[in-house]
Amino acid sequence: MKYLITNSEFDQQITQIKKQIKLSMDGIISDSMKAHGIVYKKNYGVSIPRIREIAKSYSKSHDLAQRLWLLDVRETKILATLLQPVETFTRKHAATWLDKCSNIELIEQACMNLYQYLPFAIDFSMDCIQSVNIQHKLFGYSLLIRISKQLSSDEINTILQNIHQFNLSGTDHVLYNAMANCLTRLARNNKKTALTIYSNIQPFEHDDVSGKKHIFQMVKQELIFLGYLDEKF
Repeated sequence: MKYLITNSEFDQQITQIKKQIKLSMDGIISDSMKAHGIVYKKNYGVSIPRIREIAKSYSKSHDLAQRLWLLDVRETKILATLLQPVETFTRKHAATWLDKCSNIELIEQACMNLYQYLPFAIDFSMDCIQSVNIQHKLFGYSLLIRISKQLSSDEINTILQNIHQFNLSGTDHVLYNAMANCLTRLARNNKKTALTIYSNIQPFEHDDVSGKKHIFQMVKQELIFLGYLDEKF
């Protein structure tokens, strides 16, 4: 267990935050999330817009964010991603928080609110997708979606290789959906990149693995939408 030095100001802020969370709780949302497989140790069902509104009442603070993260509550974890300054969030912090992002909502919130702004975001995401840990892979592809315009052609090739090498099973729906979304976002960079991706994954069209077919269909539909492929192609 990690311990942080007691600070009365932070303690007061956390007490205020807890009160705001409880006043905004929604049991219906919490139950619905659990039914859809988004599970937390503690979840008050507060809406994301309300969590963002609460965050606006506080200045970014490394110590406050770290304390909120350790409370292990859905709302405080999301608040932590909103209040953590980029400048003091090291790779060690990033790896520690990564291990606690156990569902797609928290992964997406962490990537959107904090990780996409980190100076090492590209290297971190590439390390994640090459991990054997499925949760880490999911985090990596979710982060790549956010930083897709920053990626080089070599990095895009590495992503394609990783998707080809991964044995997508029928139970990895969330992961292969993240992979598909990553490729569709990359396809928006330019026509050359889009057609390279399409050509690379064409073998997926008739693959026995449903995840690969899903990736192909999503990318194909994106290219049709972008006008890079004819609708009858």
